[in-house]
Amino acid sequence: MPARKTKGKAAADTKTKVRAEELAAADSAAAAARIETAAGAADVTVGEDEAAAAAAFSASSDAAARRGARNAAEGAATLSLADQVAAGGELAAALSGDEFRRGMELAGIAGQVQVAAELLGGIAQPTLAAFLGRTSQQLHVLAVEALSRATEGAIVAHGAEHLAGELAALGLTEMSEGRDEYATSEALGVASAEMAAAAVRSVAAGAAELAAAKAMGGMAQAIANDAANGAVRTRGADRGQTGKTAAAVGSRAAKPATRPAAKRAPRDRSAPKP
Repeated sequence: MPARKTKGKAAADTKTKVRAEELAAADSAAAAARIETAAGAADVTVGEDEAAAAAAFSASSDAAARRGARNAAEGAATLSLADQVAAGGELAAALSGDEFRRGMELAGIAGQVQVAAELLGGIAQPTLAAFLGRTSQQLHVLAVEALSRATEGAIVAHGAEHLAGELAALGLTEMSEGRDEYATSEALGVASAEMAAAAVRSVAAGAAELAAAKAMGGMAQAIANDAANGAVRTRGADRGQTGKTAAAVGSRAAKPATRPAAKRAPRDRSAPKP
């Protein structure tokens, strides 16, 4: 009897220890599930932030590309205008040169006619001298006008040349700014693509961690349920064993009470034989 009790107690202790280990494993799995859930949620949040940043980079890239196209178009238009102004300046310079030569020729003719008029006046040809004098004066006026136009043309040509140079410099600056905007757009596009890829990786990692957390949670629940079911089965077995033991004890206690009733009464040796 003592050996059986000791064996039953050892088995019960072993089962209790196993249940404790199962509960500890369930707690560890549940804690790991919580950690994985937090990590997964954090990665998903990071992925969402990275996706938003990728969208912002993409929008900035598109804006930079539009600015680059606008600057390049403006630069090209300014360079074209510079060429037109330069061509106008060259034409003005050419016209100015022609006017200058014409004015000098008229001035020379006016001087010659004036000399002739003075000579005719000295030889008693007053009418012809007066006519030549008026002609010389008209030629002089035409010469002055031509020289004035030549001077204005030279000023215009010089101004056009200067303006063309400034416009060309401005056009080159705008073209350079356009190239810089294109480079910025390309860099932002690369950053947007990298950020989008990082967002995909983060979301995938978060989804994997959440799936692992769900699996760990299920495993923890299964271990806890198994431990609880084991405890119920052990208590039932213990109650059954207790009942069997009580019945056996009761049976052994009832047997000594029936044995004296079955024995015959002792014979009285003093009674006379028949």
